[in-house]
Amino acid sequence: MHRLSLIITLFLLWNQATMAQLSYEDVRYEAIPFRTVKTYLDSQREKAQVDCFADLRPTCENIEDFSAFYRYRRQYSFKQPIEQVWEAYRKANPTEAWTTKKSSCGLMYERESDRIIYPADSVDGIMNGQILYMDIKLIRGLYHIATAFEITKVEDELGIIEVNYTESGINEGKQIIQMFETENGRTRIVHTTFIRSGNKIRDKYLYPYFHTRLINSFHRKMKRLIARSES
Repeated sequence: MHRLSLIITLFLLWNQATMAQLSYEDVRYEAIPFRTVKTYLDSQREKAQVDCFADLRPTCENIEDFSAFYRYRRQYSFKQPIEQVWEAYRKANPTEAWTTKKSSCGLMYERESDRIIYPADSVDGIMNGQILYMDIKLIRGLYHIATAFEITKVEDELGIIEVNYTESGINEGKQIIQMFETENGRTRIVHTTFIRSGNKIRDKYLYPYFHTRLINSFHRKMKRLIARSES
């Protein structure tokens, strides 16, 4: 009898935890300023066949061999020491940092706290399990698309930030941002992207053209934030 009671108690606790998870029904669409992000959320829910954000999976969660992906790499130089640059990237409010002339954050979900963050909210730094829903501006804002990616790794000792595209989007892939200390005490950032969508023309020609502009804009934004903190 005691064992049966324990099983029932564990089941009820698990069921309560499951019921507590935020679902797409909890989203305040009026707080999202981008129609593309609203449409993307509806499409993601239908394609992934999930009700709760916690059930979403990153596309490269179980992939170790990336030979079938296209790979792109860009490098960025910062005059500040690596400790200062890493601290800035690590503690930046992600909804602000990823909002640039080329992209805007329309919504963010945090797995750890099971909460939804809107553009007007502030978050103290990045962490594993943050899913960002982005409005991407193409061709000088004449065309907009939405995408979502999850921060899947933040390693302080190695200076690595890794993001994965979430399931049910156009792309499969991940991006790795890694920092290195240079001989003159400055910082070099290597931004590596692995991507595939099943469309060779898109992956080989269109994606790198627009993606390069997006990440250039992001790292320029971080340079400005670092310079502002020094003034």
